[in-house]
Amino acid sequence: MHVVDHLGKGGLENGLVNVIENLDSTRFEHVVYAIRKLGPNAERLAKGGVRVICQGKQDSDSRFQIGRLAGAIREVQPDIVHSRNWAAVESVLAARWVRSCKVVHSEHGLEAHANASEPRRRVWFRRLAYELAHRVLSVSYQLRDLHARRTGFAAERMTVIHNGVDRRRFHPDPQARVRVRQELGFAEDEFCIGCVGNFFPVKGHITALEAMEAVAARCPKWRLLLIGEGPERSNLESFVAGHPGWSKHVSFLGSSDRVPELLNALDAYVLPSVAEGISNSLLEAMATGLPVIATETGGNPEVVVDGDSGLLFPIGGFGLLADHLIALQSSQERRLVLAEGGLKRVREEFSLDSMIAKYGQLYEGLAGSAAAVPVHATAGV
Repeated sequence: MHVVDHLGKGGLENGLVNVIENLDSTRFEHVVYAIRKLGPNAERLAKGGVRVICQGKQDSDSRFQIGRLAGAIREVQPDIVHSRNWAAVESVLAARWVRSCKVVHSEHGLEAHANASEPRRRVWFRRLAYELAHRVLSVSYQLRDLHARRTGFAAERMTVIHNGVDRRRFHPDPQARVRVRQELGFAEDEFCIGCVGNFFPVKGHITALEAMEAVAARCPKWRLLLIGEGPERSNLESFVAGHPGWSKHVSFLGSSDRVPELLNALDAYVLPSVAEGISNSLLEAMATGLPVIATETGGNPEVVVDGDSGLLFPIGGFGLLADHLIALQSSQERRLVLAEGGLKRVREEFSLDSMIAKYGQLYEGLAGSAAAVPVHATAGV
């Protein structure tokens, strides 16, 4: 049983679906419990015959969910309950209350800057959940060390399983590049930059737009594709509206199920996040054969070897980001070198097969048998 906050289109949810879709269905049965709401990923799971339960908790509802979660666990009777991130952490207490299953809790990212302080009660509750869980996971060493430092929970007691990218879906496709650029009306000599991610402050999209001021002054033929949705969209659109002529250069494409195709239309990929675990969108861009530029935060430096498999810049450092983009625009050879380094990096260090094997070993080890029913706890899928 997998418990998540909500089942939307974010990196955590995509990673969860990748795990479920690729684990051997003859050995594992999955139930997903979404605490808040469903999204497109629920349809992906339903097509695979996965049972999805949605509690429908409202943002304004501040009551503890332990009793309701315990009821769901009793109904499903899983071998393992796996909760993800802070919003689903009450599932740990609920599962231990029921006492009939093993419990895994994993951390996949942050809601704010890594240096931001958390309320003391949250730190204490998180430490309690870690102590009660049979296994605690993190998707990056940086995130593991951060939570260990905040909670006092020993880092060596936390297992790191890096996200893996599905290179069957995300790969260089020259035909898709031509098709999508023609569809969008982009000339081949226009330098096209892209970002994929929901529009929340933590994703730092404003930094990418600030960098485009310098890029536009040096590179008249440029495009920026922003793929995602969220509460920051109106602020980003207002920033663009404040720059005469930018409306034909910046495209807001909303959420899309065509991300593999759209990535192929790009010349460079930017991840300007304030905080990250291990970014699925970054891995997907690298697997597509794009030169990537990412903030040196969270797990990004574990993915991108600066100058070899991509480029790094400081949080909010739109000046250096602009310099990187201008340099890449002027040198196709440099773009190809970084793209090849990125492809090699994901192939050797961040494969989907490696990630799936590690989750399979984890679940079987905890269940003590060759078959298990993980309940995936999430605040939303």
